[in-house]
Amino acid sequence: MHSYGVFLNPGEDILHYMDRFNVEKAIITTINRTKIHHKQKEDASDYDGKDKMTKFLANFRKMLPKGQLSHQDVIDIANKAPERIYKFFWFNPKLEYEEEEANYKILEDHFKKGFCGVKTHTAFNLFNFPKDIIKLASFMQDFDKKLMFFIHSLPKTSLVRGIFPKDIASLAKQFPNLRIIVGHAAYCMEYAIEVGVTLKDYNNVFFETSCSVSYGIYNLIKSVGHKRILYGSDSPTASTLPIEIDKIITLPKISNEQKQDILYNNVNNLINM
Repeated sequence: MHSYGVFLNPGEDILHYMDRFNVEKAIITTINRTKIHHKQKEDASDYDGKDKMTKFLANFRKMLPKGQLSHQDVIDIANKAPERIYKFFWFNPKLEYEEEEANYKILEDHFKKGFCGVKTHTAFNLFNFPKDIIKLASFMQDFDKKLMFFIHSLPKTSLVRGIFPKDIASLAKQFPNLRIIVGHAAYCMEYAIEVGVTLKDYNNVFFETSCSVSYGIYNLIKSVGHKRILYGSDSPTASTLPIEIDKIITLPKISNEQKQDILYNNVNNLINM
């Protein structure tokens, strides 16, 4: 989950949102609240297609965060219910050499504050995967081998080259003790099939379900086994808790015990491993 999002009711906080849908515990990270869409003064009809894309890309890059986002919102939520919240740090690994020491010090300070994992997102930080991740993975393993690493899956777009399962496999092979979570692991059928085939033999890789297609989740369970499937919602930013819960509850030919593992036990076991 994220610390904030459009799917909250007016005046509702994350903990009350969790209570509304009987969510006992959650992994939470922050969110970049920079407004992506800005009203353009110029009439869009004055530009041809190429100019529109050029202008969009320029505006998109302007809103990208520099350095690290503040995670005080995550800390504040966790302080209200420490037994319910697990904190992940959204880390930007796209750093100049002279910036690295200060930024990794920020990350280390948050580990010392109880953050138990790291999230990365290539679209918002425009880094190359896995090349720009090697230092981060090494830093995490040196600090504490129990730290978890969440990768936001992303298709190839005009903005970023995306993250391919073979690249995740390369990272998993290089860091066999690093517990890697593939976020949105079945965002489309083709990706779910490739993820399952490519990563099924890497036991340090787990698969998160938010914003995924239901049949893609089903296929992942068949290819990698239900014990490595982790329920996630990406709520309240990109989806809602009931939609994402229903994707698991309504899976065909999956026992209630297996669904309980996906919805709760697998994540709980991973965190407490």
